[in-house]
Amino acid sequence: MVQSERRIISWQEYDVLLRHIEACVGQKEPDCIVGLTRGGLVPAVQLSHVYNAPLFTLNVSLRDGKVSKSKFDWKHLKGFSDILIVDDINDSGDTLNYVMEMFHANKIFCPRTAVLLSKETSSFQTTFAGEVINKHRKDEWIVFPWE
Repeated sequence: MVQSERRIISWQEYDVLLRHIEACVGQKEPDCIVGLTRGGLVPAVQLSHVYNAPLFTLNVSLRDGKVSKSKFDWKHLKGFSDILIVDDINDSGDTLNYVMEMFHANKIFCPRTAVLLSKETSSFQTTFAGEVINKHRKDEWIVFPWE
């Protein structure tokens, strides 16, 4: 059994992770950012400033197999051609898989995704990740600076 240990992400490490995402995005800048509450809001706000792109928030959370969400007016996103969905961590992949289903159900296809940290064992493959974590080697409980 793999034992979990805490990994405290400093603001300096957060900045490195975010800069790595920016480098990966490169010249194909998004024209809209969608931040997932709660953890995705801090990096989403910063990326919206970097790309001078409007920011929308999608309140969706999957914890312990339960979905928590609020209403969202999908018409806000209809005029954008390159949407970047931002969250703090891609753990199991359940949240991002669910969010992509919501996007497809609302006929919004091919948004890109960015997370600060992504676990190799996730069922969802993000477009961009600040860092990929090998959960088989070490199981880490991540604590971001805003928590």
